[in-house]
Amino acid sequence: MKLNAQDINCYLPATDEWRSFKATEHTELLIKKLAEILDQLEPQGIDNYHLVFVSAPRPTFRQYFKHHVDEPYKKASKKETDHAKKNYIEEYPSLHTWFKLGIKHFLRKGGEEFYALFINSHVLFTINDSNSRGELDGSDVLNWAIEEAQKVVDAVRAGTYKEILDSIPYCYRQGKIKRSEYWKLFPSHKRAFLSNYNQHEIKAFRKNFDPKQLNVRFLPDMTARRYYEACAVIYRALERNRKCSPYRFTESDAEKAHYNEYSQTPKEMYYANADGRDDGLVNVPLDDANAFEDWKQYKSPYYEFNGSHPWEIIPSFSISCSMHLYPVKTDKGYYFDVSGDSAGRAPETIIAANALVRAGLPVVVSNYQEIISRIDGEDDLKVYPINKLAFEENIIHLPKGPKGAALAEKTVWDTYDFKVKNE
Repeated sequence: MKLNAQDINCYLPATDEWRSFKATEHTELLIKKLAEILDQLEPQGIDNYHLVFVSAPRPTFRQYFKHHVDEPYKKASKKETDHAKKNYIEEYPSLHTWFKLGIKHFLRKGGEEFYALFINSHVLFTINDSNSRGELDGSDVLNWAIEEAQKVVDAVRAGTYKEILDSIPYCYRQGKIKRSEYWKLFPSHKRAFLSNYNQHEIKAFRKNFDPKQLNVRFLPDMTARRYYEACAVIYRALERNRKCSPYRFTESDAEKAHYNEYSQTPKEMYYANADGRDDGLVNVPLDDANAFEDWKQYKSPYYEFNGSHPWEIIPSFSISCSMHLYPVKTDKGYYFDVSGDSAGRAPETIIAANALVRAGLPVVVSNYQEIISRIDGEDDLKVYPINKLAFEENIIHLPKGPKGAALAEKTVWDTYDFKVKNE
């Protein structure tokens, strides 16, 4: 039975799963045959990685309906049928669906040969992989991959593969477009994006951190107290004065009295907001610069490994979306480096950095230009294929209709160079 795109998609997990299926003995032979075919081409990446574009026909609507709707087609209501047709066209807009087919194989230390087969962003099968998630035969999808891979090699050899690539619908391609060009077509998206920012804070941010005007002062030394107090400046500016109990920490009465104007001490605020994996920072004497320096150099008696996230002052589901405050030592002294340039975190990073300046603390924003470029629309948005997941804020799928077509004209599409080995 000839596979359609729906059959192939059934093999792919709903997320970018990186735990593959272990190939059976029969499947191993098919994977090696596929690798042998694609090895006729020059690799597209490290570890003898070959990446080609292949296609499969979309399912018929009846096939799609049977797979996605519990109700038999003949008994389904018009509402169910119309809803299914809408989803069908959205998921399979073209007569053929295009997939990225990839395979890599190389010798590991000890002479063991590792194989991995990819479809889109998923690693589907591996050979000699200790992290696999159980056996799967998959002969049908592998026979499809072998047949399509041979077509690619034949087309590259004949010099016609570039024409095939150029004919792939834009919704299955990947590229990038300047954010300002995207905003011209979707001004409401620009307004929504900038509504997350305080314009007065942006103005101050440009003034405070423009690299052409930045003049960093230095602190003579760093203590745990100074670090906690810098964090507290940020927490207060962001109104993160949490009432919850600090994590794994009970403040002394003397310290509470020292900061009696606040409901929480800086150290309490840190342990109520930060990641918590502090590697023993909690034990460092507050006003001992030498003790802080020894702890920072992983020395006893205060250092104790428990995750190495002491500088993650506002955590998130992904470290790339967190806010960090680093105490940086130079031969001139210490300054603070605040980071958090992801699209979702940047509005808070701007406020945090400005608050540190207002508090008279020496601070830099290492990713200043990334944040400003995004605000000015000078950065790039990634345009992902319809069958690749896009969760990040700087990634889009090509919209439908005339605006999508206009956007495609402004997009710089990824190009690939395919050559037969030794030709």
